[in-house]
Parts: sequence; C-alpha cells; structure tokens
Amino acid sequence: MKLFLKIFSICLLSLNLNAQVISAFFENDVVDGQDKHYTNGAAFTYLSNKDTNDLNKYKSGFFDLVSKIPTFNNDTKYQTMGMTISHLTFTPNDSESYNKIIGDVPYAGVVTVDFILYKWEEDFFHQYMLTLGMAGPSTLAKDAQKTYHHITGNNEANGWNNQLSDDFLYNFTYAYGYRTFKHDFSYGKMDIVNNIRVDVGNYNRALMAGGSIRYGNNYPNNFNTVGRFIGANENKLLNLDEKRSKDFAWSVSYGLGYSYTDYFYVTNYDKSYELDKLKDTFIHLFSIDTYFDDFVLSFTYKTSKFVSADYKSEYENWGGINLTYLF
Repeated sequence: MKLFLKIFSICLLSLNLNAQVISAFFENDVVDGQDKHYTNGAAFTYLSNKDTNDLNKYKSGFFDLVSKIPTFNNDTKYQTMGMTISHLTFTPNDSESYNKIIGDVPYAGVVTVDFILYKWEEDFFHQYMLTLGMAGPSTLAKDAQKTYHHITGNNEANGWNNQLSDDFLYNFTYAYGYRTFKHDFSYGKMDIVNNIRVDVGNYNRALMAGGSIRYGNNYPNNFNTVGRFIGANENKLLNLDEKRSKDFAWSVSYGLGYSYTDYFYVTNYDKSYELDKLKDTFIHLFSIDTYFDDFVLSFTYKTSKFVSADYKSEYENWGGINLTYLF
C-alpha cells in the first residue's frame, strides 16, 4: 500500500498541470434498501486544461511523447489529461454470516488510480486510460464500511475476515465517443452521444457500447455518455468550460448501454466462490444535471445486472451524486 501511494504521488507531481475541473462522485445501493454485491463507490477526478498538446507551453519529453499518440481521426484540436482515484466496496447478500459464502460475491475492497488522456474536438473524443490499483485488506474497505454504517445506523457486516487477499491490479482502456445528433428548440436543446469502450487487464476485461439522449436548457456541450459499468464517468467533465450564459442550466438524460464482461476480478478471480462470468448485461442510466456558475450538481440512478451464479442473475440499482467545480 505504501509503495502504491508513493507511485501515485510521484505521478501526480510529475504532471504539474493546471486543473480545469475537479469532481467528487459517490454511489451507493441504498436505493435498493440493502447492502449487497457492489455496495458503495467513491471517486475523485481532476482534468487539466485542454491545451496540453501545446508543446511551446509544456516543454518536456513526456508531453511530446503523449502528443504523438495517434488516433484514427488524424490530428485532434484539443488534448486533456487527468486522474481519477476510486474506492469500491463489495459484499455478499448475507452480511450477517461470519462464514465464507459460496455462490455469492466475496467481501472485497478495490482502490484504483486512473491516468487519463483525452484527444478530442467539440463532437468526438478518444480516451486512453491506464489503471493501477489493488484489492484486499490494504484498501481499508472494511473500516470505511464500518464508519459509514455507524453514521447511517446500519448493522455491521460480519464476514470481512473472508475478504479477498491483497493483490495488484492493472488495466488498459480505450473509449471513443461521438455526438451523433444535436438540435436547438425555441426553448431548450437536445443531443445524443454514443460511445464504445474496451477494457483489458487483470482487473476487468469487457466490451461496452451505449448511447445517451439528453434534453435541457443552456447546458454546455459536454459528452453525456453512459460512461463505465461502475464508478465515475469522466466523459461528462470534458468541455464543461464551453462558453455559455452564466444563468442557471439544467438537463435530464437517459442512457442505455450493453456490456459483455469476460472477466471481473472481484467475481472471477477466486474460483472457489463458484460464480459465473457475467457476460451479457444491459445498463440503464437516468441522470439529472444542474449547472450554476462554476458548479455542477448531478444525480444519477443506474440499474444493471452485476453477478451471475448458477447461470441466474437479477437487476440491481444504485443511486449516485456528483459535485463538480470548474476553475
């Protein structure tokens, strides 16, 4: 854990970028009235200014190398870099038992750091992401859940002695998003953004595709995608600084995604739990976003299947809140 924190600190200092956006995201299954499976997530994101491909301003071999990473759209106008720190908690359905529960999700905590690169223009983006992280007791998920349950008055989970052991995680991600439709009305406007995502590594191997339709008034032309299966959606932070009226703005959206998951560390690493590969699942995402001056407050409701046992699975629900500040 100490080595992981040192690596993260060095990488953060080496970037030395001016932040354009910082964001805090919290997601929980409290909307289902119970703690089970993916039960809680928290993430903190920062994105840089969009000019990191200006080598006259950023004079280093690192920025020169990153700026040369190709895309199939040839040269793109903007380049943004960023980082997301995530903490995720997983528990079985039966949290009262002290024993290992076969056929259900193991107790597990996951901490990851995503190093993000966007190459983009106003209506499309390429996202490259390197994820480094760890699972196990060193993530302090047991203590985090205990504190949260103490605050909310919920009972403590009893089976944390069976949690997955410490392990190193890594992943590589490529995503592409494209605004396929936009239209202004006499009041308000609408857009549709589609995206695809590929994840490979020892943490998550999956293919995902989705689209999101949005209606609102005065909102910026950021990328309102479905995002990732679980956790923060950095795509929505891109282009938030687009010039618009400083008056109050709002939007509502619905997103539908399809994900094929070949492997997810928490559910598939320890074969003794006898869980199946999740494979096919659909993700439904409802979002309300409000914009005022330099702040964005968003509320999300997500429903999807998460775990499969004996070739059976059911939809689960999560509610999320996201607070963003623009510098």
